[in-house]
Amino acid sequence: MTTAKRHRSVTAIEPTDAVLGPAMAALTDKQQAFVRALFEAPKTHGAGTFAAKMAGYSSSSRSVLASIAYQLNGDPRVQLAIAEVSQQYLTTLGPLAVRALKKVLGQPSHRDFGRAIGIVMDRVAPQNSTHIVKVQHDATPALRATADVIARIEVLARAAGLDVAKMPPLIDVTPMKESAA
Repeated sequence: MTTAKRHRSVTAIEPTDAVLGPAMAALTDKQQAFVRALFEAPKTHGAGTFAAKMAGYSSSSRSVLASIAYQLNGDPRVQLAIAEVSQQYLTTLGPLAVRALKKVLGQPSHRDFGRAIGIVMDRVAPQNSTHIVKVQHDATPALRATADVIARIEVLARAAGLDVAKMPPLIDVTPMKESAA
């Protein structure tokens, strides 16, 4: 028995009357149609190929369309537009999500009732934590001894009649700081 393949009719994605954000406005008409079509793709696998075809990038080969989709998805301007449209979708889905959350909270026997309460509480009264970090520096005897040696070198250099300001810098005299525990 053979199964007939169902073909989806392909029609170009028409521009919407919505005001375009700055990222979408920066794209060409075809690129805008590509971004819009990504959100209308019937499945996740092959969504880029579907979007390229719907946007009007003509090719008889799926591999060429996949290559075009790959290039478009890699374009930073297209990526910004995808993020912009995603944010718009998330904003408009907010009321739907709130209604669904209210529905779950209205059914104490629902299996996700506790999780829904946690979600609401995390948003309404987020937990705050305070961390106090105390940094204390104690000069070790080795550090003090090194400083004493450097001071003694300067005293001896002055006693010998040398100008300390014109002396070359000492090598490896900067003491290593010990890490605070």
